[in-house]
Amino acid sequence: MTQIKRSEVPMEETWDLTPIYASDEAWRQAYSEISNELAQWEQRSLTFNSSQALLNNLLDYDRLLSRLNRITNYARYKYSEDGTDPSHQQMLGEAQYLTQQASAIQMEFVQAVLSISSEELKQFLSEEKELNEFQRFFQRLEQIRDYSLTYDMEKTLAALNQTLQAPENLFQTITSADLTFEPVVDGDGSRVPVSLHMYMTQVETSPDTTLRRHAFHSLTEGLKDYQHGIAHVLSTEINKNVSLAKLRGYSSALDMHLQYSVPSMGGFSTDGMSTQFFEDILDTFQEQLAPHMRRYANLRKKQLGLDELLFSDVKAPLDPDYDPKVSYEEAGDIITKAVGVLGEEYQERMSRVFKERWVYRADNVGRRMIPFGGGVHEVHGYSFYPWGGNLFDVLLLGHELGHTLHFTLSGEHQRIINNSQSLLFVESPSTLVEHLIVNYLRENNDDQRLHRWLNMYLMMSYHHNCVTHILEAELLRRLYKLAEDQVPLTTAIMNQTKGDILSQFWGDTVVIDEGAKLTWMRQPHYYMGLYPFAYSVGISASTIISERIQKEGIQVGKQWTEVLKQGGNMNGFELFEMAGVNMSTTENLEKAIAYVGSIVDELERSF
Repeated sequence: MTQIKRSEVPMEETWDLTPIYASDEAWRQAYSEISNELAQWEQRSLTFNSSQALLNNLLDYDRLLSRLNRITNYARYKYSEDGTDPSHQQMLGEAQYLTQQASAIQMEFVQAVLSISSEELKQFLSEEKELNEFQRFFQRLEQIRDYSLTYDMEKTLAALNQTLQAPENLFQTITSADLTFEPVVDGDGSRVPVSLHMYMTQVETSPDTTLRRHAFHSLTEGLKDYQHGIAHVLSTEINKNVSLAKLRGYSSALDMHLQYSVPSMGGFSTDGMSTQFFEDILDTFQEQLAPHMRRYANLRKKQLGLDELLFSDVKAPLDPDYDPKVSYEEAGDIITKAVGVLGEEYQERMSRVFKERWVYRADNVGRRMIPFGGGVHEVHGYSFYPWGGNLFDVLLLGHELGHTLHFTLSGEHQRIINNSQSLLFVESPSTLVEHLIVNYLRENNDDQRLHRWLNMYLMMSYHHNCVTHILEAELLRRLYKLAEDQVPLTTAIMNQTKGDILSQFWGDTVVIDEGAKLTWMRQPHYYMGLYPFAYSVGISASTIISERIQKEGIQVGKQWTEVLKQGGNMNGFELFEMAGVNMSTTENLEKAIAYVGSIVDELERSF
């Protein structure tokens, strides 16, 4: 079995990008037009000496950002389909060049608005009521006012934007286009191809111990060949951020990641949370969740009859013979029905996902390794998820579509200038869809074996969100502190630190071998600030919301849909508060962890 080429993929397995641009030629025409517009912006006078001048410029800038969003996402989506295609590489490179131009304009614009004093801005807001539509933009500017540099320094950083993004781009290029793994033999003697995505979504949860262990060995051997290069890339990313934090006057890079984000540049907005609360979150999960996960690891070892539990076994199913196959069409029906508890408006958007081909689901040569769900402003959301064809895929696809619907709804209701999604909140819409699918399947099927499998899936989801990603965040915490203490971040340091973190969490229940220590090489999240910790907060909140929907009914679900429409117009704490969940302390994190413990109790009884 080998991967097919992009040109051989059936149309129904691709997404329909024509709502963004009718063709690549239409994209190129739009590219030419916006290049000219950016050149005009470079000559534009950005002196806001009246409320009307400020409003006119904000409206124009908002429209520019929306058009740039289309241009860059179309190119990114094409590159995700096949990063080895020279035309896709060209499009992405051109889009990155536009982003570079736009970052300089963004810097000029932000600096011009910051030149307005807080008192003068209040006066403008009282004079021109339409300016209040940009309140979130102004609020975020106030958060960074004291950490902005001189005009010349900000201009220099803007000019270097593409270079500063090089570590993330290098990682994506290496893992999608260069990194390859040897095929392996499964328990039946068949040859199976190995890729990062298929390993993480199919192989590591396979009931075939031979396949899991062989594929893990193949993965380890492939990663080893690139470990020094990728270690250098990650070290560059971390040291870059340490330097930027010092330059801006933050006491640490962690502070900067949690508190600094430039409005309107895309990505995710910070929520002004303290580094102490961030560290409390990491400590809470590692201290309180570890005992439950160790119990589950021991149950897995016993149930599978293994002499030792290798790292390649930590997600192996406890019921190896149960692996329900599901067609993509059946998955669409399950997911659409499951989200009905969020109201007709949400469900209608979800039905469009499958009718209008919002998902790229082929597994072809050159395609992106990691699934995602996102959106194009003034169009709708899209998801990238190579489809494997079993029940496991239904839930993971549901996760990505949770992101897709979030971006769709917020894009419909918010100006793009206000709509950078909250880092704290962004993983709750996705993980809630997982919970809703589990609830739907439980309520509509009496098969106790399925119910047990769903408990095992939830454990996998909590493992992924509250173990894998929390331990990623823990690695970032330690590496940033080492860098700030001027310790060189060598390959050996990264491998040893990752190994120490895993050993401390799993104790003596799991063998932490060479391959386990290299797992820091798999994920792009290390190049996204402190993003990994957001998963644990998101799934904790969605656990509470899911329970409330079950107890209180559809009104809670409809309110959640209203929250999603707010998008980046509120910070994460405010969004959770609107949904009726307090996430400003660790109390609900602890409730979610206790729920994980109750699932382990139930699974121990069931076996």
